Amino acid sequence: MSINVGNRKVPHFQVVLGGKWQDNAGAYGLPLVRVPSKRIPEVIDRVTDRYVRERTANESFQDFLKRIGKKDLRAMLEDLTKIPPYEIDPSFYSDWGDPREYTIGDMGVGECAGEVVSVAQFALAAADGLVFQAQLHLEAGDQAAADQNAYKAMLQAALSLVRVEWPEAPDEPDSTIQEFRRRFFETNIWGDRYAGSKFAQYLFIRHATPPANHTDDHAHRVVEEAQLFVDAVYRGHEILAERVAR
Repeated sequence: MSINVGNRKVPHFQVVLGGKWQDNAGAYGLPLVRVPSKRIPEVIDRVTDRYVRERTANESFQDFLKRIGKKDLRAMLEDLTKIPPYEIDPSFYSDWGDPREYTIGDMGVGECAGEVVSVAQFALAAADGLVFQAQLHLEAGDQAAADQNAYKAMLQAALSLVRVEWPEAPDEPDSTIQEFRRRFFETNIWGDRYAGSKFAQYLFIRHATPPANHTDDHAHRVVEEAQLFVDAVYRGHEILAERVAR
């Protein structure tokens, strides 16, 4: 995925750790942090080097990650999320094997539409934070808090899109759902390249039918769905930014 910085795009990867293929894929990895594409080799080096240094005898990589915990792992990679200004290191603004620099047109940073898109990035960062908090709650066995934070993350992400078109939109769940559905879902403006508008259903279903009983499986699923939805909203912002630039 890409994150807009001014009028340029910075290619990113979502780092996912903890999955395994054993036991019929009995454990799925959960996203940990978004990192600029050009820093991925450093991510791999840090994670594998630490595993080699700190693992116990016969400890698997998955067991090591579980013992360390997501909070510690994220802190270990936090500095790699930083994006240097274009003037300092333009290499971050192109992807591996592709020398092209991605822009959203000639729109100046000070233009109104550009400022709205920029503010939206802060809202999306907040949604990312909520998903991560949901993961920490899930790891701690607090399924209710995990579910609630995942739900809030989806609402936050949806509101970030709505406020691109309606900056004064109220931060109220029913209004957010209604406006998101009307402005993006029903108009087919927003959607995943392969899944269409499927990910929007995750938000609609969770909003309409909150769980009566909180189980680990259900909470895990909602956290995964929240991440997929937030990722799709990132792509939705790219589409809106390109339309504004045209």
